[in-house]
Amino acid sequence: MPSSKGGKKKAEVPLVSMAGLIRYFEEERVKIKVSPYIIIALGLGLAIAVAVLDILVPLPAI
Repeated sequence: MPSSKGGKKKAEVPLVSMAGLIRYFEEERVKIKVSPYIIIALGLGLAIAVAVLDILVPLPAI
């Protein structure tokens, strides 16, 4: 009987290459922490500013 290990081999990534990629991705994880309340307040403020500017400075009719 032929052995089952003699067929196709899986392509394995060398451990050294993986270690470099893992280290690279860990260095790129710099996060800016912003409270959800600030995001909501900025969105509402932008919406109100757009509405006020639309009333004060209407677009010219073409």
